Amino acid sequence: MTNIVGPGAPYITPAMLIAAPTGISWSTIPTPRASPEQQLAEQLNICMRATAAVDDYVSTPLRATIDTETLFGPGDMRFQIRPNGTCWLVLSRPPVVSVLSGQYSASASFPPAWTPLDASKFKVYKPIMGLYGTSVPGTTDTGGQAVLMAPGVVSGSRGSVEVQVTYMNGWPHTQLMAAANVGDTTIQIDDVTGWLGACGTIRDSVGQEAAVVTAVSPTVTGSLSGPGTLTLAAPLANAHPVGTLFTTIPESVVSAAILYAVSEALVRGATAVSAPGGSGSSGGGSKSIDQYTSEAELKIHRFRPTL
Repeated sequence: MTNIVGPGAPYITPAMLIAAPTGISWSTIPTPRASPEQQLAEQLNICMRATAAVDDYVSTPLRATIDTETLFGPGDMRFQIRPNGTCWLVLSRPPVVSVLSGQYSASASFPPAWTPLDASKFKVYKPIMGLYGTSVPGTTDTGGQAVLMAPGVVSGSRGSVEVQVTYMNGWPHTQLMAAANVGDTTIQIDDVTGWLGACGTIRDSVGQEAAVVTAVSPTVTGSLSGPGTLTLAAPLANAHPVGTLFTTIPESVVSAAILYAVSEALVRGATAVSAPGGSGSSGGGSKSIDQYTSEAELKIHRFRPTL
């Protein structure tokens, strides 16, 4: 059965959910007599809702995205001129991986009269360390939320300028749009954002493996996001079906998504679960919905923006 959902692959799949030690009897959802197709459909829905719960709690998408954000200043807490003339811009979606471009205008201009800025005019403040020397944020690296803009771009009174910054944030995350075979050196995916130079994991319960991306070919020429083809540094060792995740999402986020999914399953009552007792629980009883949710929030709290 095809597991593709969209737009945007969930952080977990039904296969990952079923394989995890949750204690949930997933075959009883949505009903004990549901067909395999109906079970898969609802399992996918639960995965999507759990993914949304993760992003809602941290107030930002953790998957890699291309964002365009406008700030007004100087003088706003997100837009300050430093003593050396550089501008401090605090963006909304960490970790900021790179700035792609920018532009500025007098804020009193309607519509804005934009003057373009090259990416070289920006520096990421607290840049990512990179996982094993790749372009991907490490699993414990939340990176920075601010960028510095070169001196001389902004001068004027409080709130006189608007600056628009286009940047990439987050961890590359996608799903296979076509089955991959043993020996393949390219894969078809639903989102190429951030994959150039990245090392990710193909999340297949039958044959999980790591892969390094050496080239990216978007379906729409010149696009930085959306569907496309990735070229791999080495041939695949295993075959992978449509819908398999290829991801760099940290394990703590995956774990949180699974916990949110369990809390979703518990909503329908105890007939769906035979979960072991939680740490510190009395009498060996199962955890409550609030306990699963709280545990999920603890795992991802550090990913929340500072402003």
